[in-house]
Amino acid sequence: MRLLLSVLLISLSLHAGAQTIMPFEFTSEEENKLLKENDTVKYYVASHDTSKIVAINEDGLYYKLLGKNRGVIDEGGFVMDGEKYLQDGKWTRHFENGKTKVTGYFHKGKPVGTWEEFGENGKLKAVSNYALIIDKDGSMQTCMSGTNETYYSNGNLKTRGFYAAEQKTVEDTIEVEDPVSGNKVLKSISHSAYKKKKTGHWEYYTENGELEKKEDL
Repeated sequence: MRLLLSVLLISLSLHAGAQTIMPFEFTSEEENKLLKENDTVKYYVASHDTSKIVAINEDGLYYKLLGKNRGVIDEGGFVMDGEKYLQDGKWTRHFENGKTKVTGYFHKGKPVGTWEEFGENGKLKAVSNYALIIDKDGSMQTCMSGTNETYYSNGNLKTRGFYAAEQKTVEDTIEVEDPVSGNKVLKSISHSAYKKKKTGHWEYYTENGELEKKEDL
């Protein structure tokens, strides 16, 4: 019995270094309830939390996720890929106090380049880099790769080192529809994915800034 791979729901395992850094809480104009609109912006119910609102400016290709108090949680650009909305360009997540929590860039829904994470006190918490990888079959993936730094709450460096993107074969479970019975069934599929792997020279520091140890991998 052949199964249609028109996927109704995908349960993807989070591949290290390829996770969505901030979710895009908008699926489509059909699936997200329209609340109101003006000349430039449409307001929808967010995809996964009905207490939040998504503001979409289709002319400027700009998105904002508004919280219960209507403060901006996430904001950034997007592009259209057919009928799909994909994160693209610079994105920023904010704390409730308005300060930046996470910021970096997406390319067609994939995190790329340098991403920075901050504490509520405004001090840098981590700096990571993501590589965009094009497989032989033309599929596009992303993985944490390159320099990586973490910091203590006082702003002092905690760790510094490098990650490489290591190719792995992983299994995901997808829910598909049987074209004969119409029932939903689970199917396991294997595919290539990339995981971050520590490599090269790593340094570890104490909270007061002293070098604690080094390692070469």
